[in-house]
Amino acid sequence: MNTTNSKPDLLRLTSFCKGLAILAVVLVHWKGGWFGWQGVHVFIVLSGLGLGYSCFKRPQTPEWKSWFRRRLRRILPVYWLAVWLSTIILLLFDLHSVKHTLARTILDTFLLTNVFEDFRGGATGAFWFVPFIIGAYLLFPALYYWLKKYPTWKGSLSLMLGILALEWAYRAIAIYGLDGQPIAHDTPFISLIPNSVSALNQQPDWLYGLFQRRAPFGFIPARMAEFTLGVLAGCTYARHPQPTRRIVLNRYSALLGLGVWVCGQGLLYVGLWGWVFSDFVIAFGLILWMINLAAWVQRSHLRLFQILSNIGIWSYYIYLIHHPFTRLGPQLVNPLSRSVLGWASDILLTGIIFVLMMLTVSVFSWLLMQFDESQWPQWIIDQLFNRVENVYIQLSLTQTQLRSNSSLKHSPILVAILLSFFIPKILLQQGIWGNNAAAKSEKALFLSKAQPHKPLSNRSSDST
Repeated sequence: MNTTNSKPDLLRLTSFCKGLAILAVVLVHWKGGWFGWQGVHVFIVLSGLGLGYSCFKRPQTPEWKSWFRRRLRRILPVYWLAVWLSTIILLLFDLHSVKHTLARTILDTFLLTNVFEDFRGGATGAFWFVPFIIGAYLLFPALYYWLKKYPTWKGSLSLMLGILALEWAYRAIAIYGLDGQPIAHDTPFISLIPNSVSALNQQPDWLYGLFQRRAPFGFIPARMAEFTLGVLAGCTYARHPQPTRRIVLNRYSALLGLGVWVCGQGLLYVGLWGWVFSDFVIAFGLILWMINLAAWVQRSHLRLFQILSNIGIWSYYIYLIHHPFTRLGPQLVNPLSRSVLGWASDILLTGIIFVLMMLTVSVFSWLLMQFDESQWPQWIIDQLFNRVENVYIQLSLTQTQLRSNSSLKHSPILVAILLSFFIPKILLQQGIWGNNAAAKSEKALFLSKAQPHKPLSNRSSDST
């Protein structure tokens, strides 16, 4: 696959960054205790950059309904398939209890896992990113309109400062008021420098850790400055490509990014107040030196650049499916290593299982890609939107009819009873409950007419 196509230079480097980031995430889930978890920062910033560039490159304002459909089509159907495949893997290899696995699957399917601390982490912990990035999509139109209304550098600066103030206030409340712990902040920069900072334990646990500990940090307000940074970069690059490239791609920016990134690691160790600022500082420095690293590798080691760029194209699929296998691999190594003598044999055994794990992840990622390039994801999203729209219309009509009846104005109990009758009826009519033959017929008609979905040249990109 050609990774040096007609994309502008700066955007051409983003696939390399995603490839490097997803390798770091996979490796840290295989063997923790180092900064590989920070690869997620790269995905957040580059998601904003892709959206900002694609939308501001075009003079017309996006039609937001179709824009959201395209965004959800890109991430949700393949995510749901990954959730259900992961459930089968967890049950087959007994990585979690059956009760926990099924509860987690339900929460993951309805994008609710981030709400409860007790269901965070584990062998499918990486799924937190999907509801988080949907929150970023919901934020994007507000950022877009602000930057359209205030296109000068002052408008961009005021937006960035305002978003930073909101994020840091939110994080401070979560850390000091909800015993919050930013995601992966219990992991040190490297294992040789252990982290002595720990979250508070002042509040009693309630309802499976509802909005406690890591839960507040699974929502966009906790890291919206990283996403906004990417949007601003994409907007600026769309409007002023040459100056942006000169400012970002140079040795001084690379050194600045490296220095800021190291300072961000220090914030992990200084105390809870450092956690308020750490994620943004780490993200800013990391993306700056990584994009310059990508430019250097492209000039000096083109083959390596192409390999990592191709991995970056697969990064979303790899991210969705890798976590159960990185948990399973070490569990296979430990009992086998006890029956083999010598550290050299242990290293060889670990290497073999790691290679088998990566091959398995590659196969499952390929299966996810095949599904994603079929007609099924579009059909799923069309059905989802149609059902939601029809239910909304029916409920609106029912509410209007109830309000028009003056005898019901002062009888909320009767209104509730009537709604409890109408809502199941509406859902049955829409095929959401029960075995609806019309829905099946509609599905068959769609599939008979559908053309194969055009393959996405860069599935992990957020271009329009």
